[in-house]
Amino acid sequence: EAAGYDIILVETVGVGQSEVTVRSMVDFFMLIVLTGAGDELQGIKKGVMELADAIVVNKADGDNLKRALIARSDYDRMLHYIRPATEKWKTQAYTCSAVTKDGLDELWDVIQEFTEQGKENGVFLKRRQEQSLRWVRDMIDEHLHNLFFNNVVIQGRMGEVEAAVLDGEMSESQAVEELIGVFDKSLQ
Repeated sequence: EAAGYDIILVETVGVGQSEVTVRSMVDFFMLIVLTGAGDELQGIKKGVMELADAIVVNKADGDNLKRALIARSDYDRMLHYIRPATEKWKTQAYTCSAVTKDGLDELWDVIQEFTEQGKENGVFLKRRQEQSLRWVRDMIDEHLHNLFFNNVVIQGRMGEVEAAVLDGEMSESQAVEELIGVFDKSLQ
């Protein structure tokens, strides 16, 4: 947005931690799945479905159309047991096809409705505020991490402490106390 774009699409590499991170950065989170790829179980197992504002079964065309419609129905049933990711919004499943373009207009309408509704009921602003605070905390975490590990005194002591832990001469908690103590003293 800072670069002047109204719409920014973020694609992740698959199911995992990246989706949790992306959820904290976006206004609308769409989970796109394929039929027969094991996504149904994988999505439930990893908790990604709980992050989604919409679930889209892609490639709903040709020989795959019937399977896609069944999968959409299955997802809609599963969504009854999951609390929506966004308050005051009902997560639903949809189908689409990039080949035939079926469902794309409907998905765009869903995104628009989500945004308008969120702006009207305050959920959009609340999410943006939460995202801003998370960015502040994440930047502080990163800064403190760099400050700690780039500290010359810590760099000099880290190897010894790690070796002591590996040799069983020091517990993990003792190692942390030792290094934090060294770090605190180096700042004074």
